[in-house]
Amino acid sequence: MAFTKANGFELTPFEVAITASIAEREYIGLNNGLLDQACIALGKKNELLMLDCHTNEYRLIPANPQMPPFKIAIFFSGLTRSLVNSDYNLRVSECKTAAWNILAYDDAPLKPMDQTFLRDIPKQKFDEHADRLPKRFRKRAEHFYGEYKRVREAVTAWEAGNLAWLGEISNASCESSKQKYECGSPELIAIHDAMQGVDGIYGGRFSGAGFKGACIALVEPEKAEKAAATVMERYLEKFPQYASTAKAYICESADGARFV
Repeated sequence: MAFTKANGFELTPFEVAITASIAEREYIGLNNGLLDQACIALGKKNELLMLDCHTNEYRLIPANPQMPPFKIAIFFSGLTRSLVNSDYNLRVSECKTAAWNILAYDDAPLKPMDQTFLRDIPKQKFDEHADRLPKRFRKRAEHFYGEYKRVREAVTAWEAGNLAWLGEISNASCESSKQKYECGSPELIAIHDAMQGVDGIYGGRFSGAGFKGACIALVEPEKAEKAAATVMERYLEKFPQYASTAKAYICESADGARFV
């Protein structure tokens, strides 16, 4: 956005997201999608971004007027991350391999691997051939189809103003990330485990793939500080070496990238 302004031309927020995503894939070498860039470029305060990465359609859903107030807790592990050097790209390849195998078992036409997506395969087809897949690829596909369902449930929970339900979905998403997608560093897994049962935390998950970095959670404003202190205390009992770098931040929703 700064580059466009300095050079006297404009891109729409979605074009900014697309351009940043292409740069990350083709220059940095991370085989990611559009989620992070879209959240940054399109996000609006107290609105939920519903993004379809297959069609690039999106909508911003305002908070239900009856929704109780909330804040966002960010629990930084103290461990910085580089997804390029993690297993992130491998997980992408595993999902594509699962999709390729399902298509082959179904005797369906195959596309090049880079054009093959689980999104194009109905869950019914996965269910028919799941037992034939190697365990590794079956688990990756189970995570994908579970997340696909949870996204839609989360939209319903948000529209209903039900933060408790939204928190449960976030927790379930993270558990699937750990068990089915097998991502998450020991540090982030410890943070997510520490969040469980803490008064004032609706629920949360890894921020991104979870190999390093942070966990995020929806929290009740009046209980946020005490909840954050409890989580960090539990975490540092297991990883005292991060006492000087691990941090908890209590934040509010805000608009995405913009000039100020």
